Amino acid sequence: MLGASREVGRSCFIVNTDKKIMLDCGLKIHNKEAPHQYPLPPPLGVDAVVLSHAHLDHVGFLPSVFDHYNPAVYATPPTRDIAELLLLDSAKIILEDTGVLPYKRSSHAKAMKAFSLRSYNEIISLGDTSIKLMDAGHVPGSSGVLVEEGGKRLLYSGDFKLSDTQMHNAAQVEKDVDLLIIESTYASRDHPNRLDLESQLVQRAREIVVDGGNLLLPAFAVGRTQELLSIMQRHAPEIPVWVDGMGVEASKIVSGYPAYVRDVRKFRQYFAGCKTVKDMRERKKVLSTPSVIISTAGMLQGGPAMQYLLSLNEQSEIIFTGYCVEGTNGHNLLNFGYVEKDGERIVPSVPVKYLDFSAHAGRSELFDYVKRANPKKVVCVHGDNCEGFAEELKLEGFDASAPVAGDKVEV
Repeated sequence: MLGASREVGRSCFIVNTDKKIMLDCGLKIHNKEAPHQYPLPPPLGVDAVVLSHAHLDHVGFLPSVFDHYNPAVYATPPTRDIAELLLLDSAKIILEDTGVLPYKRSSHAKAMKAFSLRSYNEIISLGDTSIKLMDAGHVPGSSGVLVEEGGKRLLYSGDFKLSDTQMHNAAQVEKDVDLLIIESTYASRDHPNRLDLESQLVQRAREIVVDGGNLLLPAFAVGRTQELLSIMQRHAPEIPVWVDGMGVEASKIVSGYPAYVRDVRKFRQYFAGCKTVKDMRERKKVLSTPSVIISTAGMLQGGPAMQYLLSLNEQSEIIFTGYCVEGTNGHNLLNFGYVEKDGERIVPSVPVKYLDFSAHAGRSELFDYVKRANPKKVVCVHGDNCEGFAEELKLEGFDASAPVAGDKVEV
């Protein structure tokens, strides 16, 4: 266990079979105590890296592996393309925050060249070890990972969702495994009904636009941007929708992979119905037009969303739809009513709300996933209350634990 132990962020695990296989290699961004936190150093040798998806808490530290090793990197095609997009932006942010990259500059290019692309349910053979990627229903290209060797079966859930969304079908679950490594992000609560949330969002958007305001939806580039624009275009095509920031490029990438989207024809239609922002001049035009604005960054750590936030009129509103890490502007705005820019605290004058459009499994889905996988052992990771989740699983009869970084688990 190199990361994501009793925390959300820096997911990274080493599986020792006849090969050393790294599952994910992420970073923890914008933590309250430190700008960025990284996984523990891997043991000597990494034969392969398998990526569950391209969010930075799962892929953001990947280049560091190539400071010392040159493993193959296995992932779905959209994960590779989105990882390249986000890693370049991440490097820029890290340099701005700290002045130095935590890996060699040349390692980014090495990592990108090392990708070996795989489809869902395709068998990857590494010596006596076989690996399979399965749809996780989280973001485009997201995967659960099954590792098999010597009759033992390990399942890593990655981030997943067991119910359908606008963009994705529910996650696949492998049955009867020896060890399950499962995310625990929302082990303490369930999410509201998805259709009710969509209705609330669309209704509020209509009210704000009629009043002459803008509805600002800070959104992650991958997954959430595509989900939100699809909801708006499906239910309220008459409302102008602008997409800004990295979500534009991410949406173009997603459009190119029909096998990794629930209905790519509809998504292409929805994306074409939106307007994309190209420069600062257009941003001023956007603000003068009552509309919905979907923009990065989802946690307001930079990106065009911060620029919009500081210029909204009093008829406008901000709605967060995803998780905001403690210490980020998004978390501070939701909980304390302020954001920070250039060391100054700013209190926006518009209402701020939250609708839970999470792409993660809620509490009931987490328990359902464990029961379907029927594991001999469960390791709970990627959550703020992994220990509590493990204790509840024990009460259900499962051999469950929540290890700390550096711990080993025998299969």
